Amino acid sequence: MTEPDTVIRPALAEDISRIMSLEQGSIAHPWDVREIEKLISDNNKKCYVVQYEGTVVSYLGAETVLDECNIGNVVTDEKYRGRGFAKALMSYLLDDLKQSGIVKVFLEVEHDNAPAIALYEKSGFVRYGQRRDYYGQGRDAVLMSKELC
Repeated sequence: MTEPDTVIRPALAEDISRIMSLEQGSIAHPWDVREIEKLISDNNKKCYVVQYEGTVVSYLGAETVLDECNIGNVVTDEKYRGRGFAKALMSYLLDDLKQSGIVKVFLEVEHDNAPAIALYEKSGFVRYGQRRDYYGQGRDAVLMSKELC
């Protein structure tokens, strides 16, 4: 990511409304505000944002359990997609997880979300399975994982 005026940082309580806007504009079943609040405040969860020119344009949420992590959502505002923000967030998270002793990362992605699958594959994730109808009738999930050590 070479955009000037860009900062990646942990999400703060004041980012919740913007994160909710990103969720509602991009995800069929967005998380509710309590889930976002917990994502920011729980020590076993990770939530990072990309702030570009003063505005949160992308965010990532994940949960850690012992030495594993599950990535929940990676969302970038539609106006800012294709500029490397999600890739930068993913790299930031993976570096943080590795330093924290996490050894394996998991995620699910809708089977027809080609941009997200490409991002995950470029980040070193491999497919290991599929969940039929996970996102609704005919909307399967591709299961992916990455070893960090």
